[in-house]
Amino acid sequence: MYDRDGNLAAKSGTIDFKAWYRQAHGERTPWGDEDSDAFVTAAESALERELSRELLKGKMIPERRVLDAGETLVEQGAPGDELYLVLDGILAVEIDGEEVAEIGPGAIVGEKALLEGGTRTATLKAETRCRIAVVPAELIDRQELEDLAATRRT
Repeated sequence: MYDRDGNLAAKSGTIDFKAWYRQAHGERTPWGDEDSDAFVTAAESALERELSRELLKGKMIPERRVLDAGETLVEQGAPGDELYLVLDGILAVEIDGEEVAEIGPGAIVGEKALLEGGTRTATLKAETRCRIAVVPAELIDRQELEDLAATRRT
């Protein structure tokens, strides 16, 4: 979605169109019943767009992980020294067992562990099947990570 000035403001997407097309009808659509809001996620930051471009151009060939719905990417309190780029799917963000957000394609996650002592500050669980790129922290500028983390505090 774009704002009135033409800037990308939010994005939405359907994963696995074939399954949705064959199985979704009535309340089983991605939007639920008629009064449900469509799922959208905030547009990615400049760092997230840059990292996505680098991945697509083949400048960086990260490890990739596939998570099925319900699988955990990281646990709150665990050590961590990697960033993750959500290629597709939806991750639930849980802090102290409570879901506080959902993260979608294009988002970078895991930056707080790198900036705040190497310990994961949230649990990330796949709400849907997800493809995740694993990005070594040393490939990302620390100031860019701090800027990204600052936007998540608001």
